Amino acid sequence: MRQFKRVFYVVLLNVIVTAATMLIVLNLWENRRAPTTETLPSATSLPSATLPADTTAAPILEDTPAPLPGETLPAPPAPTLALTPYEVQEGDSLGSIATAFDLRIADLLAVNNIPNPDLLSVGQVIYIPAGPVPTATPLPPPTGTPMPSATATRFVTAAPSSTPSATQPGDEPGIRISGVTGPGSLESERVLLSRTGEGSLSLAGWQLEDEDGNVYTFPQLTLFKGGAVNIYSRGGQNTAVDLYWGLSAPAWRSGEMVTLRDAQGEVRATYLIP
Repeated sequence: MRQFKRVFYVVLLNVIVTAATMLIVLNLWENRRAPTTETLPSATSLPSATLPADTTAAPILEDTPAPLPGETLPAPPAPTLALTPYEVQEGDSLGSIATAFDLRIADLLAVNNIPNPDLLSVGQVIYIPAGPVPTATPLPPPTGTPMPSATATRFVTAAPSSTPSATQPGDEPGIRISGVTGPGSLESERVLLSRTGEGSLSLAGWQLEDEDGNVYTFPQLTLFKGGAVNIYSRGGQNTAVDLYWGLSAPAWRSGEMVTLRDAQGEVRATYLIP
């Protein structure tokens, strides 16, 4: 009996020692494999979110709102042109102003809403665009671009009234020399003729002459009330408001008399250049 108890105590002591050793080993193992980061909650613990039905539609930018059904978005504003005021000087024409500012006559007509390019007055203020006007409608080229002879093309500076009026005494068709610009300079000198009175006046065969015997003969050209025409000394392409003499040297000088004769050789106007 005493021997049995001794064996029982030995076995019990071994069990206790073994159990204690296993507990120590397990504790060391758990401490070594402990996680270094926080454990995220599982997906099942998160509250579920309901997505919109159409998740593939392209986002709409705030600065380009979509139009409502039946609504038309306004067109973008048209670009603006800088305008510079210009006071018309004596002898100016739309043709000479357009050439000086490297523009088309159509640009000046569009910007200033001028119905008749011949109706310019000294002191009138017009506006010069900073460049060509994109929306301007170009004027049709004059008939017969190449001019083989002085009478090959007919130019009309203004359309006649649809209902002709009776000519009153003192209102007979007339013409005057309004001035000479740039005398002595072939590139710039020109004579400006202006219509006076009612009705139409044909200048075909009329002549402009200086004191040195130089004579310019007009082609087929009809002026109406308020019309005007420039005669440049240099060469160029004739238009409805600008004619070109084709000289190789200046025709005018200060103190010289300009004489305008009709087709019968009668003096119709004179002008002394200042």
